[in-house]
Amino acid sequence: MLDCCKKNKWFYFGLTIPSMLLYVLALAGPLLLGTLPASFYNWNLIKGNKDFVGLGNYTKLLGDETFIHSVVFTLILAVISILMSNLIGFVIAYFLDSNVRCKGVIRSLFFIPNIISGVMVSFVWSFIFTGAIPNLAKILHIDALANISWFGNAGTAAFTVILVTTWQSTGFLMMLYITGLQTIQKDVLEAAVLDGCTGIKKIIYIQLPLLMPTITINLFVSIAGAFKAFDIPLSLTSGGPANSTQTIALNIYNDAFGSFKMGYGSAKSIILFLLVGIIALIQLKITRKREVQM
Repeated sequence: MLDCCKKNKWFYFGLTIPSMLLYVLALAGPLLLGTLPASFYNWNLIKGNKDFVGLGNYTKLLGDETFIHSVVFTLILAVISILMSNLIGFVIAYFLDSNVRCKGVIRSLFFIPNIISGVMVSFVWSFIFTGAIPNLAKILHIDALANISWFGNAGTAAFTVILVTTWQSTGFLMMLYITGLQTIQKDVLEAAVLDGCTGIKKIIYIQLPLLMPTITINLFVSIAGAFKAFDIPLSLTSGGPANSTQTIALNIYNDAFGSFKMGYGSAKSIILFLLVGIIALIQLKITRKREVQM
């Protein structure tokens, strides 16, 4: 029996080799052999110079107000979008897990934004903010809403980016929550109802604890997605006005491929990698402790 387990262990390990090779070739390799060494150089693609500066790029980040502001905005975007997308996704999943007519169609409608490119999503919402909302406000004689400059003010521009990011990511998280809810054994829920645990109490004390593995995955996915936000801020606001909606990823792109400062952009990429990694590890440690074994 022991030999069989060992054989199965090596067999399953062998199945992971293709994905591990892909990970090494596509992420770990370029990061360790390309991005990390480049972060120690003053490397300009146009001028062609590549001078070793050690930790100079990293110390320069401390005085880069644009980068610091992009970190702050990314944190705000991450916190709000992660909380809202997971909350809304769970609420929708909870109701669609019950006996609802045409729930398959409804699920598909909520999931569609996730499979549409961020650029297309931004174009749709740009039309909504600049065309549909003002025209509708004029018809309804709501002057305050009709005169809002959605992309001309830092506050409203940040609101649009957060809203669109949340809207696009909710559908995917909803599907994972539905899958998690369907794995909860019916007899557990029936026993809870017989014991008088119904309504919101059943959700808090029975379903949410049993959903912790799904919540762990959803938080991990949404954290990674929020900190890598790039296409929606770029297409919707281009990081404006005055870089107020510039995320870390967009800031790195502007430095590396806009100003051709590859060394400086590489240093920022390492900081982003460490930031996401630390936050994700903390989240995994906290949520895994709360997982309940069936």
